[in-house]
Amino acid sequence: MTPCIAFEDSKSESSLRGESLRSRTVGLFTLSEHLYPIKMVLPKHAHRDTYITFVIEGAFEERYSSSSITCRSGAVRFLPAGEVHENRIDSPLRCLHVSADPAALHGLDRHSVVPSNPTHINGLTATWLANRLYAEFSRQDRGSAVAIEGLVLEILAEFARSQAKPGSMLVPRWLRQATDIVESRFLEPLRLADIAAEVGVHYVHLSRQFHKYNRCTIGDLIRRRRVQHASHLLAHSQTPLAEIALICGFSDQSHLSFLFKRYMGVSPSKFRALAGLEAGPLSDQPSLNVDLGGKCPVHRTLV
Repeated sequence: MTPCIAFEDSKSESSLRGESLRSRTVGLFTLSEHLYPIKMVLPKHAHRDTYITFVIEGAFEERYSSSSITCRSGAVRFLPAGEVHENRIDSPLRCLHVSADPAALHGLDRHSVVPSNPTHINGLTATWLANRLYAEFSRQDRGSAVAIEGLVLEILAEFARSQAKPGSMLVPRWLRQATDIVESRFLEPLRLADIAAEVGVHYVHLSRQFHKYNRCTIGDLIRRRRVQHASHLLAHSQTPLAEIALICGFSDQSHLSFLFKRYMGVSPSKFRALAGLEAGPLSDQPSLNVDLGGKCPVHRTLV
Protein backbone atom coordinates (compact mmCIF):
# COMPACT_ATOMS: atom_id res chain seq x y z
CA MET A 1 0.00 0.00 0.00
CA THR A 2 1.44 3.31 -1.00
CA PRO A 3 3.48 5.26 -0.14
CA CYS A 4 5.37 3.18 2.39
CA ILE A 5 8.64 2.89 4.24
CA ALA A 6 9.90 -0.64 4.80
CA PHE A 7 11.26 -1.01 8.33
CA GLU A 8 12.55 -4.56 8.32
CA ASP A 9 13.02 -5.22 4.66
CA SER A 10 15.20 -3.73 1.96
CA LYS A 11 12.58 -4.04 -0.78
CA SER A 12 11.72 -0.89 -2.66
CA GLU A 13 8.44 0.92 -2.20
CA SER A 14 7.17 -0.28 -5.58
CA SER A 15 7.29 -3.90 -4.41
CA LEU A 16 4.69 -3.08 -1.75
CA ARG A 17 2.24 -1.23 -3.96
CA GLY A 18 0.43 -3.96 -5.87
CA GLU A 19 -0.97 -2.68 -9.17
CA SER A 20 -2.15 0.94 -9.20
CA LEU A 21 -5.22 1.20 -11.42
CA ARG A 22 -5.99 4.93 -11.15
CA SER A 23 -5.70 7.81 -8.70
CA ARG A 24 -7.12 11.25 -8.04
CA THR A 25 -6.35 14.10 -5.64
CA VAL A 26 -9.23 16.06 -4.13
CA GLY A 27 -8.43 18.74 -1.56
CA LEU A 28 -6.61 17.15 1.38
CA PHE A 29 -7.14 13.63 0.09
CA THR A 30 -5.55 11.41 -2.54
CA LEU A 31 -7.72 8.51 -3.69
CA SER A 32 -6.19 5.51 -5.44
CA GLU A 33 -7.55 2.17 -6.55
CA HIS A 34 -5.18 -0.78 -6.20
CA LEU A 35 -5.17 -4.43 -7.18
CA TYR A 36 -3.18 -7.02 -5.21
CA PRO A 37 -2.52 -10.61 -6.36
CA ILE A 38 -3.34 -13.73 -4.39
CA LYS A 39 -0.83 -14.98 -1.79
CA MET A 40 0.90 -11.61 -1.56
CA VAL A 41 2.72 -10.78 1.67
CA LEU A 42 3.69 -7.21 2.52
CA PRO A 43 6.48 -7.25 5.13
CA LYS A 44 6.62 -4.86 8.07
CA HIS A 45 6.36 -1.28 6.88
CA ALA A 46 4.68 2.03 7.68
CA HIS A 47 3.14 4.86 5.68
CA ARG A 48 4.04 8.54 5.71
CA ASP A 49 0.36 9.38 5.27
CA THR A 50 -2.79 8.48 7.16
CA TYR A 51 -4.87 5.90 5.28
CA ILE A 52 -8.51 4.94 4.97
CA THR A 53 -8.99 1.76 2.95
CA PHE A 54 -12.26 0.45 1.51
CA VAL A 55 -12.13 -3.25 0.57
CA ILE A 56 -13.99 -3.45 -2.73
CA GLU A 57 -13.35 -7.17 -3.31
CA GLY A 58 -11.33 -9.81 -1.52
CA ALA A 59 -9.85 -9.75 1.99
CA PHE A 60 -6.58 -9.12 3.79
CA GLU A 61 -5.12 -9.69 7.23
CA GLU A 62 -3.21 -6.88 8.91
CA ARG A 63 -0.92 -7.44 11.88
CA TYR A 64 0.44 -4.89 14.33
CA SER A 65 2.83 -5.30 17.24
CA SER A 66 0.20 -6.67 19.62
CA SER A 67 -2.97 -7.30 17.60
CA SER A 68 -4.35 -8.11 14.17
CA ILE A 69 -7.50 -7.56 12.13
CA THR A 70 -9.05 -9.16 9.06
CA CYS A 71 -10.77 -6.85 6.58
CA ARG A 72 -13.19 -8.41 4.12
CA SER A 73 -15.27 -7.07 1.26
CA GLY A 74 -17.26 -4.04 2.43
CA ALA A 75 -15.01 -3.22 5.38
CA VAL A 76 -13.39 0.18 5.88
CA ARG A 77 -10.05 0.37 7.70
CA PHE A 78 -8.28 3.35 9.28
CA LEU A 79 -4.48 3.33 9.62
CA PRO A 80 -2.61 6.21 11.29
CA ALA A 81 0.60 7.51 9.72
CA GLY A 82 3.73 5.77 11.00
CA GLU A 83 1.92 2.66 12.30
CA VAL A 84 4.17 -0.36 11.69
CA HIS A 85 2.20 -3.27 10.24
CA GLU A 86 2.36 -6.21 7.86
CA ASN A 87 -0.25 -7.64 5.50
CA ARG A 88 -1.16 -11.05 4.16
CA ILE A 89 -3.46 -11.33 1.14
CA ASP A 90 -4.91 -14.80 0.59
CA SER A 91 -7.33 -13.94 -2.22
CA PRO A 92 -7.26 -11.42 -5.08
CA LEU A 93 -7.82 -8.02 -3.51
CA ARG A 94 -9.07 -4.70 -4.85
CA CYS A 95 -9.11 -1.64 -2.59
CA LEU A 96 -9.81 2.06 -2.69
CA HIS A 97 -7.23 3.91 -0.57
CA VAL A 98 -7.76 7.44 0.71
CA SER A 99 -4.54 8.99 1.97
CA ALA A 100 -3.82 12.35 3.59
CA ASP A 101 -0.88 14.10 5.17
CA PRO A 102 -1.41 13.71 8.94
CA ALA A 103 -0.49 17.38 9.44
CA ALA A 104 -3.36 18.35 7.14
CA LEU A 105 -5.76 16.42 9.38
CA HIS A 106 -4.63 18.21 12.52
CA GLY A 107 -7.62 20.56 12.50
CA LEU A 108 -10.01 17.63 12.24
CA ASP A 109 -8.20 15.83 15.04
CA ARG A 110 -8.89 18.72 17.42
CA HIS A 111 -12.57 17.94 16.98
CA SER A 112 -12.02 14.24 17.84
CA VAL A 113 -12.85 13.08 14.33
CA VAL A 114 -9.58 11.35 13.46
CA PRO A 115 -8.83 8.08 15.33
CA SER A 116 -5.43 7.71 16.97
CA ASN A 117 -5.13 3.93 16.57
CA PRO A 118 -5.69 1.40 13.77
CA THR A 119 -9.33 0.34 13.56
CA HIS A 120 -11.90 -0.96 11.12
CA ILE A 121 -15.67 -0.86 10.72
CA ASN A 122 -17.85 -3.25 8.78
CA GLY A 123 -21.39 -1.99 9.22
CA LEU A 124 -24.07 -1.13 6.69
CA THR A 125 -23.59 2.61 7.13
CA ALA A 126 -19.85 2.39 6.45
CA THR A 127 -20.41 0.22 3.38
CA TRP A 128 -23.07 2.63 2.10
CA LEU A 129 -20.74 5.62 2.46
CA ALA A 130 -17.75 3.78 0.97
CA ASN A 131 -19.75 2.64 -2.06
CA ARG A 132 -20.90 6.23 -2.59
CA LEU A 133 -17.29 7.37 -2.27
CA TYR A 134 -16.16 4.86 -4.89
CA ALA A 135 -18.94 6.00 -7.24
CA GLU A 136 -17.91 9.65 -6.90
CA PHE A 137 -14.25 8.68 -7.37
CA SER A 138 -15.26 7.02 -10.64
CA ARG A 139 -17.25 10.00 -11.92
CA GLN A 140 -14.34 12.48 -12.17
CA ASP A 141 -16.51 15.60 -12.50
CA ARG A 142 -16.55 18.91 -10.61
CA GLY A 143 -19.51 17.95 -8.45
CA SER A 144 -17.87 14.72 -7.40
CA ALA A 145 -14.94 16.58 -5.81
CA VAL A 146 -17.22 18.25 -3.27
CA ALA A 147 -19.05 14.98 -2.68
CA ILE A 148 -15.78 13.10 -2.10
CA GLU A 149 -14.62 15.48 0.63
CA GLY A 150 -17.98 15.24 2.38
CA LEU A 151 -18.08 11.45 2.20
CA VAL A 152 -14.54 11.06 3.58
CA LEU A 153 -15.49 13.27 6.53
CA GLU A 154 -18.63 11.21 7.11
CA ILE A 155 -16.55 8.02 7.12
CA LEU A 156 -14.16 9.59 9.64
CA ALA A 157 -17.19 10.44 11.76
CA GLU A 158 -18.26 6.78 11.66
CA PHE A 159 -14.83 5.80 12.98
CA ALA A 160 -15.18 8.39 15.74
CA ARG A 161 -18.61 7.02 16.70
CA SER A 162 -17.32 3.45 16.79
CA GLN A 163 -14.53 4.47 19.19
CA ALA A 164 -16.84 6.56 21.36
CA LYS A 165 -18.99 3.58 22.31
CA PRO A 166 -18.80 2.20 25.88
CA GLY A 167 -15.60 0.47 26.90
CA SER A 168 -14.85 -2.76 25.09
CA MET A 169 -15.28 -6.08 26.83
CA LEU A 170 -12.74 -8.86 26.81
CA VAL A 171 -14.14 -11.31 24.27
CA PRO A 172 -13.53 -15.04 24.90
CA ARG A 173 -11.45 -16.75 22.26
CA TRP A 174 -14.23 -19.19 21.35
CA LEU A 175 -16.64 -16.29 20.83
CA ARG A 176 -14.18 -14.54 18.54
CA GLN A 177 -13.92 -17.80 16.60
CA ALA A 178 -17.71 -18.05 16.36
CA THR A 179 -17.99 -14.46 15.17
CA ASP A 180 -15.28 -15.08 12.59
CA ILE A 181 -17.17 -18.14 11.31
CA VAL A 182 -20.26 -15.99 10.75
CA GLU A 183 -18.24 -13.14 9.21
CA SER A 184 -16.42 -15.39 6.74
CA ARG A 185 -19.17 -17.94 5.96
CA PHE A 186 -22.40 -15.96 6.10
CA LEU A 187 -23.35 -17.10 2.59
CA GLU A 188 -23.40 -20.74 3.76
CA PRO A 189 -26.47 -22.38 5.39
CA LEU A 190 -25.06 -21.98 8.92
CA ARG A 191 -26.84 -23.49 11.94
CA LEU A 192 -26.42 -22.38 15.53
CA ALA A 193 -25.74 -25.92 16.75
CA ASP A 194 -23.04 -26.46 14.12
CA ILE A 195 -21.24 -23.21 15.03
CA ALA A 196 -21.43 -24.10 18.73
CA ALA A 197 -20.00 -27.57 18.08
CA GLU A 198 -17.18 -26.09 16.01
CA VAL A 199 -16.08 -23.73 18.81
CA GLY A 200 -16.73 -26.23 21.60
CA VAL A 201 -19.59 -24.68 23.61
CA HIS A 202 -23.28 -25.38 24.14
CA TYR A 203 -25.51 -23.66 21.59
CA VAL A 204 -27.59 -21.94 24.28
CA HIS A 205 -24.46 -20.47 25.86
CA LEU A 206 -23.24 -19.38 22.42
CA SER A 207 -26.54 -17.68 21.65
CA ARG A 208 -26.60 -15.75 24.92
CA GLN A 209 -22.96 -14.68 24.86
CA PHE A 210 -23.03 -13.77 21.17
CA HIS A 211 -25.90 -11.35 21.80
CA LYS A 212 -24.20 -9.95 24.93
CA TYR A 213 -20.92 -9.10 23.19
CA ASN A 214 -22.10 -8.37 19.64
CA ARG A 215 -25.44 -6.76 20.53
CA CYS A 216 -27.33 -8.84 17.97
CA THR A 217 -28.21 -12.47 17.35
CA ILE A 218 -26.29 -14.72 14.98
CA GLY A 219 -29.27 -14.65 12.63
CA ASP A 220 -29.32 -10.85 12.66
CA LEU A 221 -25.63 -10.69 11.76
CA ILE A 222 -26.02 -13.23 8.95
CA ARG A 223 -28.91 -11.26 7.44
CA ARG A 224 -27.00 -7.97 7.71
CA ARG A 225 -23.90 -9.43 6.11
CA ARG A 226 -25.98 -10.90 3.28
CA VAL A 227 -27.62 -7.51 2.69
CA GLN A 228 -24.17 -5.93 2.80
CA HIS A 229 -22.89 -8.42 0.21
CA ALA A 230 -25.94 -7.72 -1.94
CA SER A 231 -25.16 -4.00 -1.75
CA HIS A 232 -21.62 -4.76 -2.93
CA LEU A 233 -22.93 -6.71 -5.96
CA LEU A 234 -25.45 -3.98 -6.74
CA ALA A 235 -22.78 -1.28 -6.60
CA HIS A 236 -20.01 -3.11 -8.45
CA SER A 237 -21.70 -5.38 -10.97
CA GLN A 238 -24.64 -5.53 -13.35
CA THR A 239 -25.82 -8.86 -11.99
CA PRO A 240 -29.65 -9.10 -12.15
CA LEU A 241 -31.44 -8.65 -8.85
CA ALA A 242 -32.98 -12.15 -8.90
CA GLU A 243 -29.54 -13.68 -9.32
CA ILE A 244 -28.11 -11.52 -6.52
CA ALA A 245 -30.88 -12.80 -4.23
CA LEU A 246 -29.83 -16.40 -4.86
CA ILE A 247 -26.10 -15.66 -4.56
CA CYS A 248 -26.68 -13.97 -1.18
CA GLY A 249 -28.76 -16.79 0.27
CA PHE A 250 -32.23 -15.24 0.11
CA SER A 251 -35.22 -17.36 -0.83
CA ASP A 252 -36.16 -15.10 -3.73
CA GLN A 253 -35.98 -11.53 -5.03
CA SER A 254 -38.90 -10.31 -2.92
CA HIS A 255 -37.25 -11.62 0.25
CA LEU A 256 -34.05 -9.72 -0.62
CA SER A 257 -36.01 -6.56 -1.47
CA PHE A 258 -37.92 -6.67 1.83
CA LEU A 259 -34.81 -7.07 4.00
CA PHE A 260 -32.72 -4.71 1.89
CA LYS A 261 -35.20 -1.86 2.31
CA ARG A 262 -35.54 -2.66 6.01
CA TYR A 263 -31.80 -2.39 6.66
CA MET A 264 -30.67 0.11 4.03
CA GLY A 265 -33.70 2.37 3.88
CA VAL A 266 -34.05 2.15 0.09
CA SER A 267 -34.97 -0.54 -2.42
CA PRO A 268 -32.19 -2.52 -4.18
CA SER A 269 -32.88 -0.75 -7.48
CA LYS A 270 -32.73 2.67 -5.81
CA PHE A 271 -29.49 1.72 -4.07
CA ARG A 272 -27.97 0.65 -7.40
CA ALA A 273 -28.87 4.03 -8.88
CA LEU A 274 -27.52 5.96 -5.89
CA ALA A 275 -24.34 3.89 -5.83
CA GLY A 276 -23.55 5.23 -9.29
CA LEU A 277 -23.67 2.14 -11.45
CA GLU A 278 -26.31 3.70 -13.67
CA ALA A 279 -24.05 6.72 -14.22
CA GLY A 280 -22.02 4.60 -16.62
CA PRO A 281 -21.03 0.99 -17.28
CA LEU A 282 -18.29 -0.54 -15.17
CA SER A 283 -17.29 -3.06 -17.81
CA ASP A 284 -13.91 -1.39 -18.10
CA GLN A 285 -13.24 -1.89 -14.39
CA PRO A 286 -11.02 -4.84 -13.41
CA SER A 287 -12.96 -7.80 -12.05
CA LEU A 288 -11.83 -10.28 -9.43
CA ASN A 289 -14.72 -12.67 -10.28
CA VAL A 290 -16.57 -12.56 -7.86
CA ASP A 291 -25.66 2.27 9.40
CA LEU A 292 -28.42 3.21 7.54
CA GLY A 293 -30.51 1.75 10.31
CA GLY A 294 -27.75 -0.66 11.23
CA LYS A 295 -28.17 -1.81 14.83
CA CYS A 296 -25.59 -4.54 14.98
CA PRO A 297 -22.09 -3.03 15.17
CA VAL A 298 -19.88 -6.07 15.71
CA HIS A 299 -16.71 -5.30 17.65
CA ARG A 300 -14.09 -7.92 18.37
CA THR A 301 -11.57 -7.12 21.07
CA LEU A 302 -8.33 -8.71 19.96
CA VAL A 303 -6.09 -9.96 22.73
